[in-house]
Amino acid sequence: MDSPAAKKPRTEAAAAPSPKEGAAVQKKREIEEAHKNWVVAAPQIYDVCMQKHMRWPALTCDWLPGYAECGRPGWNRHRLLVGTHTSGDEPNELLVLAVDLPDAETEIDTRKDFGADTAAVALRLPHPGGEVNRARHCPQRPSLVATRPAAEYAYVFDLAAAAENPPAAGAKPWLTLRGHGAEGFGCCWSPHTAGELATCANDGTVCGWSVEDATTAGTTPTFFASRGEDAVNDVAYAPRDPWTLASVGDDKALVFWDMRSKGDAPASVKEHAHAGDATCLAFPTHASDEAPAADMFRVLTGSTDRTVKLWDMRRLDKPLHSFDCGGDVLSVRWCPHEDDCFASCGEDRQVKIWDVSKIGAAPEPAADDDDDEPGPPERVFAHGGHKATVSDFSLSSTECWLAASVSEDNVLQVWWAAEGIFGDADPGEEDPGSGWQEAAGAAAPAPPRL
Repeated sequence: MDSPAAKKPRTEAAAAPSPKEGAAVQKKREIEEAHKNWVVAAPQIYDVCMQKHMRWPALTCDWLPGYAECGRPGWNRHRLLVGTHTSGDEPNELLVLAVDLPDAETEIDTRKDFGADTAAVALRLPHPGGEVNRARHCPQRPSLVATRPAAEYAYVFDLAAAAENPPAAGAKPWLTLRGHGAEGFGCCWSPHTAGELATCANDGTVCGWSVEDATTAGTTPTFFASRGEDAVNDVAYAPRDPWTLASVGDDKALVFWDMRSKGDAPASVKEHAHAGDATCLAFPTHASDEAPAADMFRVLTGSTDRTVKLWDMRRLDKPLHSFDCGGDVLSVRWCPHEDDCFASCGEDRQVKIWDVSKIGAAPEPAADDDDDEPGPPERVFAHGGHKATVSDFSLSSTECWLAASVSEDNVLQVWWAAEGIFGDADPGEEDPGSGWQEAAGAAAPAPPRL
């Protein structure tokens, strides 16, 4: 029996949570219920879905190209970059995970292998300067990896050298790039020239680097620009030439830079591209032989206004289309195997895959037992396996639709949607959507090259 001192009278204020607490409890209940439904449906939606609970959350992930045999018939070993975000009491690391996955022809036992953790740390690299905000591999030399720590510089690691001689605790990266005055997130390798890299920072600066011939003593920027003190959150090279760089940031603008010029004047600017901070952008990284040349002028921007916008570089007066993402957008990338598809992630706890060729198509009718409103036709898939904000994702350049995603609750998921989820349309069937080009009318003539 409780003592009078321990047992306090139950008051109305103590019995009922505040409206804010009540909303949080209800939200958590809804998230748990949605996740339970996803777990039940997942074996029918995915061929592979692996989950790993990490000791620390990761803010970034990036598939390395290629794979190797893993000693299990029908399975291959893929490599995935992730970076830690520790509490600060322990050092951070850049990790290379070995992820064993069945190949496309191998069927797995869903009772044993589905959802199993098949990832293990293959290489640890000390990451001084704080958490790994972003990690990206060089497309021409995948063993070179650039990272942005919670510091004013950027790092470049040589994975091949580190694999031969694993670094000791406290070892420094292969290269330290100094040019910014604050930490940042954005870093992007040039798709045109091996060893060329661009970074941005929270002090409003954008830097370009040439690391191919750099020494371990460090290097200074080959390009430097700033149009203000607002944070620049992401950078990307345009695919049509090696000197056009784009950036987005807290000034809500989409900015294009000519890296051949000196000074802080951008080549062109789309002010007020978003109603909120612009957090990310992406150019196409892949173009099939059938893709029209105009596809290389497409660029995507994501924002805290909960949208991704599709733009044509030749005509920036208005976006070609705006995609409602249901939460702040933290990352956006074009699919490396499909010309018209891209993916986004963020605070809605999902990775959504979109098809711009379906813009304007009639929405598919909902099933008789489905109470949910049909989504927009251009949203072709939503990965709902996470229960917290998805910080980053990566789509494999080796295997079509193989994806990885990391969330703030220390969870890494590797997933491969079942064959048929992204089924191609009948070749004889006319495309029901108006497509991205028709959505905004005929494009204006191309201006002089930036």
